[in-house]
Amino acid sequence: WDRVAAVAGMLFVVVLVVAQYVAPAPVYPVEQVGGLTASFYVNYEGRLLTEAILAGVASMLFLVFLGGLWAFLARAEGQPPRLAPVVVAAGAVATGLVLLQAAILTALITLQGNELGVRAQGSSWAARALFYLHGAVGDLALFPFAVFLAAAAAVVLRTGVLARWLGWVGVAFGLLVGMLAVGLIVGLDIGPADQVVFLLVAAWLAVLAFGVGWPLPAATGRADRALD
Repeated sequence: WDRVAAVAGMLFVVVLVVAQYVAPAPVYPVEQVGGLTASFYVNYEGRLLTEAILAGVASMLFLVFLGGLWAFLARAEGQPPRLAPVVVAAGAVATGLVLLQAAILTALITLQGNELGVRAQGSSWAARALFYLHGAVGDLALFPFAVFLAAAAAVVLRTGVLARWLGWVGVAFGLLVGMLAVGLIVGLDIGPADQVVFLLVAAWLAVLAFGVGWPLPAATGRADRALD
């Protein structure tokens, strides 16, 4: 089961990265006067819907990985596990918020399409509300995700079940993602920093997933002792 979870985790990272870049970032909805001028959401409907679908697929893969990661970390901690439940709870909350964000994006695309077809004229206020809600939910999802990263990394450091450098890097990423979430909420100009952090954290998750199924050579002995 550990290797099934590991494969799911690595596939999750691949799907997540593709979902992040398959479509442009959502833009502020414009008024579609008379239902004649196609907006950004109509022009990029296919790619945006693909992003939403991939977010759903990534969520399924992540939940499989999360179940295996919880079992792996709980065995390492022993009875009763203290941080493994925090890892699974934070991961589940973050997943739920990502799915909610994808649902909001789908609703926004549908609303803009209906407006173009003169079936929802005067709904620009609703589209703008969905746009802001989409961004806010995505920003808030970073808080439980930061807890997930930090808690998983803390178990690695406490038990030595995987290479300790992986734990230290994970703790740093947890703090970084938490600070990034605060910055986005208060409206700081983050620039391209969020994309750099996203790719680095994705790489860390891929290494973590690989380590669950195939412990890194430096940690193999420690993993065996921790799981005994």
